[in-house]
Formats: sequence, structure tokens, C-alpha cells
Amino acid sequence: MAISNQTLKKIVLKNNITDENNLKRLEVQSDRSNIPLSRLLIAEGLTTQQQLLEFISKFLNLPIFDPTIEPLKPEVVGVLPELVARERQVLVFNRDTAKNAYKVAMADPTDIENINYLKEYLKAEIEPHLTSNESLRLGYQLYKRMSSENFETVISAKVNAIKTSLKDVEENILENIPLVELLDTIIGYAATLDASDVYLQPEEDFLKIRFRVDGLLRDMISVDRSINEGLVARIKTLGGLRIDEHFKPQDGRFRFRSSDIDLDIRVAIMPTMFGEKTTLRLLAGVHNFLTLEELGMNQNDIIKFQKVIKRPHGMILSTGPTGSGKTTTIYTTLSLLNKPEIHIITIEDPIEYIIPNVSQTQVNQQAGVTFANGLRSILRHSPDIIVVGEIRDSETEEIAINAALTGHLLISTLHTNDAPSAIVRLIDLGAQPFLIGATLNAVIAQRLVRRLCPNCRTAYQPDSAIIQKLENDLKSFNKKIKIPEKLYKGEGCNLCHNSGYQGRIGLFEIFLIDEKVKTLIASQNINIDTLNKIAQDQNMTSIFEDGINKASKGLTTIDEIIRVMTE
Repeated sequence: MAISNQTLKKIVLKNNITDENNLKRLEVQSDRSNIPLSRLLIAEGLTTQQQLLEFISKFLNLPIFDPTIEPLKPEVVGVLPELVARERQVLVFNRDTAKNAYKVAMADPTDIENINYLKEYLKAEIEPHLTSNESLRLGYQLYKRMSSENFETVISAKVNAIKTSLKDVEENILENIPLVELLDTIIGYAATLDASDVYLQPEEDFLKIRFRVDGLLRDMISVDRSINEGLVARIKTLGGLRIDEHFKPQDGRFRFRSSDIDLDIRVAIMPTMFGEKTTLRLLAGVHNFLTLEELGMNQNDIIKFQKVIKRPHGMILSTGPTGSGKTTTIYTTLSLLNKPEIHIITIEDPIEYIIPNVSQTQVNQQAGVTFANGLRSILRHSPDIIVVGEIRDSETEEIAINAALTGHLLISTLHTNDAPSAIVRLIDLGAQPFLIGATLNAVIAQRLVRRLCPNCRTAYQPDSAIIQKLENDLKSFNKKIKIPEKLYKGEGCNLCHNSGYQGRIGLFEIFLIDEKVKTLIASQNINIDTLNKIAQDQNMTSIFEDGINKASKGLTTIDEIIRVMTE
């Protein structure tokens, strides 16, 4: 939403979303952090995105465009070129031929100049609709899907051009235009699919190119293995690595920019039987501010979490397996806490996103910078908030607990399957139980599941056979959860690459360390069953329950929840 702050302030005060003093504070924070005021209102838990859209819609007397109700069609979206749509922050989503009018979703439907421009450009009347940034993003992805459907043809043509032009890799690598274009095409296409990783995997007879999309691997295309040396050399050059080293693993980093893509790319190269394998991790250069709601937290958990992070000291842990979204949750938390009067320092391995006004330190084993001694150094700089990428050993744990005891808010991650188990894990690492009770404020556990594509999502009523199967699957987890009467599935469309899914969403549980938990820890009679019983007494929504709730709302599927929980 890009409506003016003046209009937004009127809407906020009219609907009693917050008072005038708090609104002024948020305006200052918005100016400093360059985060829109509307997103800060949502992030502070003062309203939800849907509520704010409805307030604005009522105030402006304009309808809301929702892609889950009115699916996007390539032939309609395509009447406006992508560059124009992005520049104007608009999306054409329907046409009324009888009236010679287009329905247009707009970030700012009050922008008369924009409406007049579209009238002239499309030679038709414009019916403006209010929409969210997420809905616009979905539409822009559709543009990319349409332009990338000939990926295999393009890649094959470039590979043939390389084979005819590249005679000596070592001498021609920097000048070989087809090779440069090939790598740019692979990365650009991966970005359009929102891939997190690109794998260049040499096999005996070919080079396999694979993407990880929404957490799952996809084989994209296999090409002549002879071009692998050239691609690896090009990547090493970009990442500042040694081109002449072929027998040792190397790690690097480079920035990839095109007309509408800006990525930080982490490089990992290792020798294999058939040549050097390359993994590219695609990261946004700067953390794109996400609200807790956008991460997937329900409103009850948002309220809990908002209270916990406002405490001036103590420890907050984010838990879950690798790839469950812990780091993203921590970055979102930092974005909420990043204020002029707050001093924040992090030690990470690696630094994934850059956060303005936060001092971020990279673990460097060769230089002797570990989580433990890096944390010791951080304490000498008098921070208010400390982030430790992971508590891996007893030394880091001891320093972290002492930091939380001495007036700092410390945020870190831990590898456990659920939130209550974090306490047992801390004790296993050597922490004194009474210190855990004195410092730990809350534990968040999470998983990432694929989100159903809003463009092709359909509802259905599960029959008795499906219900029985799902109940049997859930029994293996000792979960007695009622299957909703209505479920959803993705039919597959251009927008989701016919997968039925588009993006990912988090499943969360938040375990508060209240007096009951502290008493249990002090008794040193700690077991996971007792901790789970206290979590139930707190009315903690478990990861499974959160997943079922999201499945009943059409955000994901029960099959997807079971898949993620069994990995």
C-alpha cells in the first residue's frame, strides 16, 4: 500500500488504531528505517494487513483486489508491459469489453496522475482497486513465468554457442560472452522462481542444473558436461576465488544485479568425481522487512511475541531444524527492535542479510573469530541487544547466559524439534538449571511449509477415505487433531509452475517461560512430558495445531504439514 501518510494518518485516527503520540513515534521510525508507516502499524500488532486494507477501502470507497477470489490470467495481465506495471505499482487483472474498461489493482488508487496515464496508455477507462504489496508481487511473478517458459530452449542455444566459441577456458573465460550470458540466464531464471539455491552438479555424461524452490529440489535441465569448467571459472572470478585451485573446497560471495533483480549470492565449490560442483545460495542483499503476520504467526502468538521482545533483558531462542526459517524470524525481530535509542550487535555464520543501523560480525574460524570469543568482544561495546547466530557449545551457552543476566536482551537459535525441548537441550549443553530459569524469556519453534497458490487454490470436502488416511498419518505423531470439514488444494497454473504451491509460510509455537516453568526448572525434576503439560496449560498452539489451522484457511495442505514434520 502506497497511499500518502497524510491519508493513512486520518484513517488510523478515525478507526482508533492507535493514538496521536504513538503515531508520531511510528512516523519518526518510518523515516529513519525507510519502512512504510503501514507496515510498521502491522508489525507493532496494532492492526492486521487485511483490517488495514478494509479500513482504507471503506475510507476511499474503493473495492479490494484479492487474487484468491479473482485469479490472474496471463492474457489480461500482459496488456500492460512489466516495466510499466512495476514502475507504476499497478496490475491489470480484469477487462470489461462492453464498457471498454480495465480493472486495475493499484498500490495507491488515489493517484489521479497514474490513473490518467493508464487511461491514455490502454485507451480505455480505468476502474481502480486497492491491493496489497503481496498481491502485486504475485502478479509480477506471472510476468516472469510468461517470459521464462522457453528456459530449456534458451539454455540449449547458449550451450551450443559456448561450445563453438570457447576453445581454451583459462584464456577466454573473462571474454566469453555466451558463457557470461548463460550464467546470468540461470541465475535470473532461478530468481523468477524464487529459488533459494542453484546447483551445478557434474555427472559422468552431463552437467545437471538443479534449483531448490520452496524447499524442494527440482531438476531443471541437463547439458553438456564440457561447459562446467567454464561456468566454475566464471563463478570463481566473480566470487574472488582461486581459478587454478581444483582440489580443495572454496567459499565466496558476489553481488548479482540486473534490471529488476538485486541478489547477494553465496558460493560453495567442492571437488567431486566428475568435476567441481557449485552451489549458489541466492539471498536478498538487504533484508526485506517482513511483519510477523507475513511470516505466518497467528494473532495470539503475535501478541505474546510482542510482549516478550519488549523486555529489556533476558534470552529468546528460536528453534527448529536447518532450513526452518529461524534466521528470517530473527531478522524480522531485529527490524522491529531497530530504533534510534537501541544499540544492536550481531555475530553470525554467515551474515545472510544486511540490516541498516545494526553492527553485524561474521564468524571467521581462520582469524579466530568464533561465536564464543566474538560474543566476548561484543560485550565490551555495551550493546542493548545481542544476536548470536547459534548456540552450538557449552562455552557459547555460558557467555550467552551471562550476557542475558547482566542487562542485555540476547537472541539466538538452537537445534531442537519443538519449543519445550530447548530447556532440556540447554541443560545437556551444561547450563545450570537455575540460570536458565533466571534468563530465558521464551522459546519459538517453527517449520516452513509450502503455501498454496492463491491463483489456482480450490476448496473441497474430504471424503471418509481421505479423512481416515489423514487421521492415520497423524497417529504416527501421537496427534489427535480433528480434520477440518473443508480443505484446499492447488490445481496448478502458470503462476505456480503447475506445482499448486507458491512461496512458503511458517508454522509456529511459542513457549513462554512463566513462573510454573521456572519452578519446574528450579526443582531440577525436568522432563519433556511435564514441560509439554505446562505448554498445554499455557494454551500454547503447537506447530501441528498451527498447521491444521492454516490448512483449514487454505494457506497450505495437511499433506504438506506431514511432509515437513517427517523430514
